[in-house]
Amino acid sequence: MSIYLPGDLVSSIKGVGPAIEDRLHHLEIYTVRDILRHFPRTYLDFSKQVKIKDLRNMVAGSFLATIESPKTFYSASGKLVTQSVAQDSSGKIILTWFNNPYIKRLIKNDTPYSIAGKPSFFGNALSIISPIIEEEDSFSLNTKGLVPIYPQTEGVNSRWLRIKIFELLKEAEFKDPLETELLKTNSLIPLHDALHQIHFPKEASERWSADKRLSYNEHLRINIVNRLELEKLGHSISIKAIPKIYNQTANQLPFSLTADQKKTVHQLEKDLKSPEFTHRLIQGETGSGKTAPLFFAANQTLSHGFSCALMAPTEILATQHFQTFKKLSLFPSQISLVTSSSPVILARQSAYGGKTGLHKDEPTLFIGTHALLNQLPPDLNPPLAFIAIDEQHKFGVIQRETLMKRNPLPHLFNLSATPIPRTVALGLLGDIEISNLHHKPYNRLPTKTFVVSPAKFKNSPKWLISELEKGNQIFVVCPNITEHLPNVSSVEQKTAEYERLLLKKFPVWSIHGKLSPENQQHILLQFKNTPGSVLVSTSLIEVGIDIPAANIMIIHSAERFGLAQLHQLRGRVGRGEGQGFCFLVPSTDDEVETERLQLLQKFHTGLVLAQKDLRLRGAGQIYGEKQHGSLQTRLKYFWSRKLFLQAKSDAIKIIHQNRQKAAKIASGLVSW
Repeated sequence: MSIYLPGDLVSSIKGVGPAIEDRLHHLEIYTVRDILRHFPRTYLDFSKQVKIKDLRNMVAGSFLATIESPKTFYSASGKLVTQSVAQDSSGKIILTWFNNPYIKRLIKNDTPYSIAGKPSFFGNALSIISPIIEEEDSFSLNTKGLVPIYPQTEGVNSRWLRIKIFELLKEAEFKDPLETELLKTNSLIPLHDALHQIHFPKEASERWSADKRLSYNEHLRINIVNRLELEKLGHSISIKAIPKIYNQTANQLPFSLTADQKKTVHQLEKDLKSPEFTHRLIQGETGSGKTAPLFFAANQTLSHGFSCALMAPTEILATQHFQTFKKLSLFPSQISLVTSSSPVILARQSAYGGKTGLHKDEPTLFIGTHALLNQLPPDLNPPLAFIAIDEQHKFGVIQRETLMKRNPLPHLFNLSATPIPRTVALGLLGDIEISNLHHKPYNRLPTKTFVVSPAKFKNSPKWLISELEKGNQIFVVCPNITEHLPNVSSVEQKTAEYERLLLKKFPVWSIHGKLSPENQQHILLQFKNTPGSVLVSTSLIEVGIDIPAANIMIIHSAERFGLAQLHQLRGRVGRGEGQGFCFLVPSTDDEVETERLQLLQKFHTGLVLAQKDLRLRGAGQIYGEKQHGSLQTRLKYFWSRKLFLQAKSDAIKIIHQNRQKAAKIASGLVSW
C-alpha cells in the first residue's frame, strides 16, 4: 500500500526530523518528488568484488573479508581512532574510523563482511578510512553492484540517501503522465521502472534506459511549454535583405569582414526574413568582432521602416556602442542613446551634435542600458524588428523577458564571449541557433592564468613592482565595494592594501558602481594615460574597457564569481601585443573551489567554459526565472540533440491534436 504522494513534504517521511529536513533543503529537496529526482552524479562499480591483494591506492573497491575485534586509541591531535584488520585468503588491510566508538559494537567475530571504500596510506600502511561494511548474507545497497553516489551535504550522505530513496520507491505512489503508445513509439520504459533503474541499476544497460526516459521527460516538457508560449506571443516582423544596403554598409566600415562575420551577417538576414520568432547566439572571444554583423541587421531594419534595439550592461559600453554606430551607420540621425541619465525623449542627437526630441513614427535604433526596459513602450511605433543583447549574462531572465513582451515579437540576438548556461543548453539541444566567430586579432597571445593561494600571493609585491616599473598597468578586482563580509575582499580594503604594498610609489585609483558615470569615465581616462598605475575595481570593468597597456589582472575572492564572469574579466588584459597575466586569488584554500577556478588555467574559450559551468551548476529553468540547478543536466541523454528534436516533433503533434491535453502532459511531467 502506498504511503507517500510526490508532493508530500520531506518532513512527512519516516525518520526525517527538523535537522535532517533543514539539511535536505540545502540540496533543494523539499518534497518526496524532489528526493526521487535527486539522481546519482556517478556510480561505484562494485559488481565484481576483488581480493585484498588486488586493492590499489586511491581506487575504490569492494571485497569480502572477516574483521578482527577493533581497538581504539587517541591520535596526537586528540581524535579517537578505531582500527581493525580485515582479512581474506589473499592478505590483510587496516580499516580505520575516526570519532566512531560505536563501530566496535557492530562488528562480530568470524562473520564474513562485504566491505567497500577507497584505500589510502595512513601512516606507512595502506588503510581504508571510514569503510562501508555490510554482513555478507544481508541485502546490500552499499557494497555490491552499481552503487549510486549522490550530491550530498553535511549530515546527509550517499548512504543515507540510498536507504531513503530505496524505501520511497516502494512506498510512494505516482502516475506516469505519458501514454503507453508514446512510450512504445520512442522505445521508452515506464516512469516507475525508470526511477528504480536510475537509482539502483542491476547493470549499465538499465541505467541508460532509465536515463533516456527521464531525459525525454525534460525535453518533452521544455518543448510543449516553449511552443505554447511562442504561440501566445504571436508572429515577428519579416524583413527581406536589400543587396544595395548590404553593399553600402560594407563600404562604410573601416575594415573588411572576416569569413565568420560574413557568414553571421547572412544568418541574421535569414532570421530577419522569418515571420516566426528566431533566437540566435553570436558567440566569440573579446576582439572577435561580434558587433559588426549588427551594423548590417540595423541598416536593413531601418531601411524597411522598422525600429530595433541594442542593450548593453553598462553606460560606458552603451555609450561606446552609440558613438560607434553614429559614426558607421547609414542612418546616423536615427540612433538614440537610452540610459538612466539620458532618457529616451532626450536621447536623440542630431547630425550637427545638438539634441532633439524623439520623432514620432521615425524608425530608430535604440542603444542603451537596462533603462530600455521601462523607457520603450510595448506599443512602440514603428515596432522593434529585433533586440540584440550584448553580454547577455549580465542581465537576469526577467529583464530579458520584459523587453520581449511585445507584439509583434522581436527577433532576439544574444552577443557574448561567455554565454549563460541556459543559452548554451538551448544551443546544444538545437532550440536556438549559434553563430561562432573564431577570428582573433592578429598577434594576441592567450592570457596566462594562475590560481594563487592567499598565502602565496603575499610573496608577490616584488614582481608587481618590477612590472609597474616597466610601465605595465594592473587591474585589481574585488566582489564588494566596502568590507561587510569576513574573508571577502572589497575595493575599499584592497585600495589601501595596494598603496601600502607598493610603497606609495605608484598611483592607485579605485572605481565602482556608486560613482557617477562622469567620475567613472574620468578615473578610467587617468588610469589609461598613466603608465605604471593600478586600478582597483568591482566587476564594473568586466565589459567595454579597452586599455592595451594593462597586462595584469588580479581577482581577489575569485570564488565569488562565476566562470563566465572570470573569463570576461580576464579578457580585459592581454589586449595589446604583450603577454597578459591573470591571477585568481580565492579567499580560502577550499579544494572544490580551487578545482573549479583551475578550469580557467586549462580552458581559454568562453563557450567551453560556459559548457563546463553548465555541467557543474546546471542550466536553471530553461524557460523561467531560476538560473541554476533545476534541470537534470547530470543525465547523459539530456545532452542528446537527437532525443531533444524527437521530443520537439512529438510536442508539436500533441499540441496540434489537443492544446489542453498538451498543457496537462507538461504539468504532469512536473508534478508526477
